[in-house]
Amino acid sequence: MPSPTPKPKLHIPLAEKSSPFFSKPYNPSQLSPIPDNSPETKSNLHSESPQDSSEGGDVDCQTPLLPPSPGNLENGGMGSYPFPSYQYGGLTRLKIALRKGLPSSLIRRVLLLILVVGLMVLGLHHSDVRQMALSSSYSSSRIPNSDDLSTNDDLSKPYKPKRPFKYPFKLSTPSGVKHKSIYSNAASEGKREIDIASDPLPLTASLRQRLDAWRDAPGGRGEVEGEVEHGGFVQWNLEQCDTIDQQHNTHMIQHSANIWASVNRTSLHEYRMELINHMEGVLESGEHENYGEGRGIVMVAGNADTLQRVKWSLGMLRSYGSELPVQIYHFPSERPNDDDPIRDELKELGAELVEALGQTRDAKKNKSYHLKALAVVQSPFREVLYLDSDSIPTRDPAYMFDAPNYQRLGIWATPDYWKTSANNPIWSIIGVKCRNEWEMETGQMFVDKKLHLDVFLLIKYMLENHEFWFYFSDGDKDIFRWALLALRKRWAVPGRWVGAAALPSGTASGDFCSHTMLQHDSWGEPLFVHYNLLKQIPSGVGRGFSWGRTKQLPLFNTWPATPSTARLDEPSRKPADDNKPGLGDVDCDMLADAQEDGSARAPAKEMIMRRAARERGVKVKYHGGWISALCIDLEYIDPRPEDRKEADAERKAILEAQNPSSEDTPKSEENEEEEFVGVIYPDWEQSPIEVVQWKDDVNLVDFERKIYDLGFKPSGPGF
Repeated sequence: MPSPTPKPKLHIPLAEKSSPFFSKPYNPSQLSPIPDNSPETKSNLHSESPQDSSEGGDVDCQTPLLPPSPGNLENGGMGSYPFPSYQYGGLTRLKIALRKGLPSSLIRRVLLLILVVGLMVLGLHHSDVRQMALSSSYSSSRIPNSDDLSTNDDLSKPYKPKRPFKYPFKLSTPSGVKHKSIYSNAASEGKREIDIASDPLPLTASLRQRLDAWRDAPGGRGEVEGEVEHGGFVQWNLEQCDTIDQQHNTHMIQHSANIWASVNRTSLHEYRMELINHMEGVLESGEHENYGEGRGIVMVAGNADTLQRVKWSLGMLRSYGSELPVQIYHFPSERPNDDDPIRDELKELGAELVEALGQTRDAKKNKSYHLKALAVVQSPFREVLYLDSDSIPTRDPAYMFDAPNYQRLGIWATPDYWKTSANNPIWSIIGVKCRNEWEMETGQMFVDKKLHLDVFLLIKYMLENHEFWFYFSDGDKDIFRWALLALRKRWAVPGRWVGAAALPSGTASGDFCSHTMLQHDSWGEPLFVHYNLLKQIPSGVGRGFSWGRTKQLPLFNTWPATPSTARLDEPSRKPADDNKPGLGDVDCDMLADAQEDGSARAPAKEMIMRRAARERGVKVKYHGGWISALCIDLEYIDPRPEDRKEADAERKAILEAQNPSSEDTPKSEENEEEEFVGVIYPDWEQSPIEVVQWKDDVNLVDFERKIYDLGFKPSGPGF
């Protein structure tokens, strides 16, 4: 029997204290009210004495609130921490020496030195008096300005201006815009910067434009006038994400709570600029333009367990007649021996094993995700279908390269079961307001590298530094979404939300035991069987007992709607919306931030608006894990806020009085085929979730038999 799941830890384990947050909790400039990272400041940071920094009676706000560095003591400096400047002064040392007695030769040398120093001081004093007199007469006839104080004018030396204050980054605040940006006219146009920053840029926008928009977006600009702290950004996030607490990814919240609570606008700026600076290097090198040619499949696998799963997946793929070339990337340490039969078996299936040079497996984790982006980047294909080893197509997926939403956006990705908390600092880091949308599940995706190689170069960097960036993502999956949003891009999504595919019958912990994510194509038909939890069921699963049914949302493509599929303000007549995108051409913005009436960030057909409104009520729950297999089940909750329920009841009563039920009107044979005219009231307490049997689906009816014929084994020790 599996051991009980340990309670989540709320402390930071010792192994995680190697992250940049703990190894460098702050730098000296962060103790300043407004940090200055210019080279001049850094070189003089600890060399100026307190007297120099306060010359003229002004406090230099760029001087860190720290005592002088102990390094000055090594260079012979006085007054360095922890030794005060008054300790063992010159007079005290002379008294000690006189008590001990001095040689006459030494006394003569000291007196001679004092005489020479005295003459030098008198000479310098005379020169200063003369210079001050000249300066006084000069200043009486003329007030100096910045044009007069040139470095070549000796008379300007007494008026040498102090080093001007410089921000270590560009400003984009309403009161101090230093350069034109997409936010420059926000106030005059009646828009908020955060709303502009949360919108996509055109697909034709350059990487330069995307980085500029990201850099100037609110949330991670650092110590600039008008910038909000993390708490202020969370208030923006709650405008859309205040009703998703029952759909949160709670594991990420528990794992990262301490890090999330410790950020401020200075550290958020540091994290943002780390990513932007990396992409500046990408832009300078032109690496994002090496996108390859042709189409192919890219997978990641290495140990015997994952390679065996790849073999089953490729066996299914070739059984459909697919001719797409396949590359399988692995760590050098996972390279199969030359005499390993798996090499010949994969070669016969048209697959090439590729060693990811310079990469090492993370020994501390069961999964090493950071090969995913690297595999896509290094592959020779321009258009890539990325597949996890446990994601098996139900038919040849090549047709999806021609799907309308993929053709329009150049990238297609699948949804997960969870939503991201408004408290996650990643929203501030990327400068995008929290989106009420499902997280991303990256077991399968289509990408055109000509349009999105820059995204995958950013993902690759974040995954190579995953010890830190996984504080903001539960594994690799949402790193992909963060990179897309950071670069102001959008992605295509399946025509139906993820289905929960389950055992044919229930278990001891519940009637419905889902262990597989059934991902659909652009038209809502099953395309990928991603059996992620099935691998962890130790026994009791085999041929005839692996899959049998799926819980899913309908396509919402019937007219008129039913009370369980209708939305608020459901039209009484079928709308003429053929000019709007619909099934086959759905993107993430058509579903994000949806309201009860189905309006989302982007317009769409009636059926997509119903889907957007109804997805807000889906809730995923776990059960089992100790008396039975770890399973997932789907429930439906009323997605309306409490203050809306009463208002909707009153509204419904008024509409019923104004629109008598069409059921009271007898239908004649003549008007039997006429278009429905009436009112459908949405019943938010009635679940739209449906249960469908695999035996009734043409794409799934033979799936289990085919894969077991290839020698499939559902469980295994690896992931």
